[in-house]
Amino acid sequence: MVELPSSFLKELTALGLGEEAEASLTGFARRHLGRMKDLAERAYEGNVPDFPICRHHPLGRLAVLIWKLAEIRRSYEALGVNPEIIADTFSDITLRQRLYFQNTGKIGLSRTDCVWLRHLVNVQIFKLGVLQYQPTRMFYLETYEDGSPFFVISEAQKSRLPAGTPVLNAHIQTGADLEPERVAESLQMARDFFKEIFPGTHFRTIVCYSWLLHSGLQDLLPPNSRILQFAKNFEVISESGDKRQAVERIFDRRYRRKADYPQQTSLQQVAYRDLSKLGYALGIFYLD
Repeated sequence: MVELPSSFLKELTALGLGEEAEASLTGFARRHLGRMKDLAERAYEGNVPDFPICRHHPLGRLAVLIWKLAEIRRSYEALGVNPEIIADTFSDITLRQRLYFQNTGKIGLSRTDCVWLRHLVNVQIFKLGVLQYQPTRMFYLETYEDGSPFFVISEAQKSRLPAGTPVLNAHIQTGADLEPERVAESLQMARDFFKEIFPGTHFRTIVCYSWLLHSGLQDLLPPNSRILQFAKNFEVISESGDKRQAVERIFDRRYRRKADYPQQTSLQQVAYRDLSKLGYALGIFYLD
């Protein structure tokens, strides 16, 4: 049997994908052993979203990414990130593989997953407790790609937090535990962690673009809802009636007829009652 590099096997085992997935991934790696190093090196060449890794089938995408993980781990270690946080950050791959399998019955990653995971490859995402954080520069989504209006941002707000200011973009994974104490712990971890890892950069705020912050949810959910408690951490500076992210996160996808939307969870049931209450918002958590 062809021997695989211990680095690949170690990273694969650490992800905890299960025996079936591990067997399929090692099988792919063995069949393509002579090409794996080159495939991993070139995986994220080019521009978003046309990365070479996206041209593989789902199993190949996942195998190539795992082959690359030892290199990515070394980059995180070079920043001084401890092994526990690296493991938590890498667990995003495990989550995405599990969700992909639930939706398709296949082991692997979607093209969308691979595009998102460029942040991991570029050492630009960190999971601290229950939230992920992406160091970036402040940007305001004021228009759609076609130039039509999206968020309305006041000049006072732009002066308060100018575009280009170093910020942390918070991301909420599917199924994240939004218990208020866990969220508060994560926000404090972020405050401390980025001062230590990037001492030369002053991150002014944590920003969050999310359907979870939209004010319409206040009419759908009880006051003690974890979603509403999460939103209270942020000062919402603008919102939009764009429902795409909310529908995808609540119902998995958009349906042509309202009658086709599933009502299996309590969140699906309350959202179904009035889809017009869903939307998208920009919130800010000031660090100083």
